[in-house]
Amino acid sequence: MNRADTGQSNTGSGDILNTMDRAPSGTGTRAEVNPGSTEYWSGLCQRVAQGDHQAFDSLYTELSPVVYGISVRLIRNTAQASEVTQEVMLEIWNNAHQYSPGTGSIYAWASTIARRRAIDRIRSEEARTTREDRNFTVDREVAQIDDDLMAQVDSEQVRNCLGTLTDKEKQTVIDTYYGGSTYAQVAERRQMPLATVKSRIRSALQRLKTCLEVA
Repeated sequence: MNRADTGQSNTGSGDILNTMDRAPSGTGTRAEVNPGSTEYWSGLCQRVAQGDHQAFDSLYTELSPVVYGISVRLIRNTAQASEVTQEVMLEIWNNAHQYSPGTGSIYAWASTIARRRAIDRIRSEEARTTREDRNFTVDREVAQIDDDLMAQVDSEQVRNCLGTLTDKEKQTVIDTYYGGSTYAQVAERRQMPLATVKSRIRSALQRLKTCLEVA
């Protein structure tokens, strides 16, 4: 029977948080002394599934160094490895009832979870970095066009060229350059994604630049 069956919270209590506040000890290798047999670990997991905080403390002491060792080797960032270790141990607390000795040792089970979580973190960071790089490229292109136009922002030519823009582009430019709003403020006021505001600004400024060159 697990905590869901007994009505106990899956997130644990302050005792669990106190346990997980401890930094993983050791260097990511299995303890020298085997604390028990497979049956021992199976029984311990059953106790954890029933909400036994002391049993979880024993699991945390034994498994967190292994989890941390795997995480830091894969992620190569100690802070993120520590975060992943906490995520893995919380998953073990919530899903201890899923451990079965027939599928392998307690270490193999924890290691599988750790590798999955670490790989998820790596992919998430790579996606975030890609988004930031893409936004930086767009912002840099917009900034270059900004430099070309700002000296003429009050000129009659610019005002005339505003007529070449779509209504949405024109409004965004007016909000930003004549209203003095930041991209984020325009996005909030117009209730649209920040990326949409940047895209419209970029398109509008390119149209204005073309118009001014022709003029």
